[in-house]
Amino acid sequence: WDIAAGLVPARQTSGDFYDFVPLENGGLGVIVADVADKGTGAALYMALSRTLIRTFALQFPDAPERALQAANERILTDAVSDQFVTVFYGILRPDSGQFIYANAGHNPVYVLRNGGNGGNGSDPLALIKTGVPLGMFEGLAWQQAAITIEPGDTLLLYSDGVSEAQNAAQDEFGEDQLVAAAGSVSDRTAAHVHTAIMDAVTTFTGDAPQFDDITLVVAVRQETPSE
Repeated sequence: WDIAAGLVPARQTSGDFYDFVPLENGGLGVIVADVADKGTGAALYMALSRTLIRTFALQFPDAPERALQAANERILTDAVSDQFVTVFYGILRPDSGQFIYANAGHNPVYVLRNGGNGGNGSDPLALIKTGVPLGMFEGLAWQQAAITIEPGDTLLLYSDGVSEAQNAAQDEFGEDQLVAAAGSVSDRTAAHVHTAIMDAVTTFTGDAPQFDDITLVVAVRQETPSE
């Protein structure tokens, strides 16, 4: 496996976060989240959310849906706020490539099969929302799903700071360009895919100011025996 990740805050403090959680059963928890606000308040809410999601990820190493449900209840108990946080949480099994996930109101995560977005690879697969964001309502549940990441496949996890990045004409970068930028890379390493997407965003936005935090995580299941 090959992973690259980065976060570019729009201000001095960020409401986005990503995290990797090594689990006792050998799995790897992968989290990307976005608090629906900016500034110091969002940063504090982010810190609370990150701690709680990580805590319950460790407590429920096989069940993203249970981790999100438990985190949601604690966020509502511990935070006096009208904020909420979108979360994509997946558990990756490195040996088998199984990826169990739940999506709490976050952007769809994309799987580029065999590194492609058409052409030599099949069309990208979108792992869409399976529930609402955390911190909104009590007693909610999220439905988890599972897929297998095959050798040569690429996972794209991101915040809306990527897909909704705007140019001077207020056009949005969009998910199609995100997938196209990833699919354009011939040397399919996570770092090269990450760089290609970030360069595409920068070229698209030009001199337009950045209004939202940008988070991007790329994971590639290598085709070599060293995966």
